[in-house]
Amino acid sequence: MINKNKIKEFWKKTLLEARQIPLQPTQIQLQESVPYIVEKITYKSLNGFLITCLLSKPAGKTNKLPAIITIPGYGGWEQSITLSECQRGYVILQVFPRKQGLSSKLRPGEKISGPGYLLQDIENPEGYFYQGAYIDVIRGIDYLATRGDVDTKRIGIMGTSQGGGIALSVSGIDSRIKTIVAHVPFFCDMRYNPAFKNTELNNPGYLDNFDYFDPVNLAPMGKAPVLLSSGGQDETCPAETIKSVFEKLRGIKALIHYPDLTHTSCTDFYLFSWNWMPLYL
Repeated sequence: MINKNKIKEFWKKTLLEARQIPLQPTQIQLQESVPYIVEKITYKSLNGFLITCLLSKPAGKTNKLPAIITIPGYGGWEQSITLSECQRGYVILQVFPRKQGLSSKLRPGEKISGPGYLLQDIENPEGYFYQGAYIDVIRGIDYLATRGDVDTKRIGIMGTSQGGGIALSVSGIDSRIKTIVAHVPFFCDMRYNPAFKNTELNNPGYLDNFDYFDPVNLAPMGKAPVLLSSGGQDETCPAETIKSVFEKLRGIKALIHYPDLTHTSCTDFYLFSWNWMPLYL
């Protein structure tokens, strides 16, 4: 187990490196046949990666609005909330981390190795895929802070599976996030995750590096209110790993457990999410 101070220093150094790179944001309003505004956003992130996002906001609003960042699942495309949810009174920013979704252009000769992103450059925490992915989301917060239509004191984050794991971890790194909703979050308690017990992911060296990115270590560094879910039949993100994170959280928290839920969406939890967000934004 890596010392917690080493984890904090790693992320302090990473943030300093990332913010040496000018954000250079661009935004283009898309001509969509929808009753709200949609924009395509780009900005620079760690190592100069160009990140592409989609943003939506209610039409006709002139006051500053709370914002919600959302991140896709492991497939890289399916976002936790749709752009249409902006009509609830939010700015929605769908971030696609590097090599995923709209940001999936790879550099010449670059490949995704092993079972996808989990083992992409895992030999060291410096340069690991999720080091960049987490910063890509944090740079999304940096971008929101440049907009005149966003209330930067009211920024939330929502995610499912991979998106939920990233949401939890990023909330521990960046205190600007005021509330978190994570549905069946991925990447939790990797040292004791039964889903990876008999796989190459259980390599001791890999586990040391996972410590820098595991929500069980990062999420407790934050204090924002957290709403979590787990599924009793979820073999991808086992309930006990999510419970491990929940027990270490220091702020207001709630965990809804669905005994019969597999690793899939849940209408009931989605409705709870939209009751939770207004409480803290």
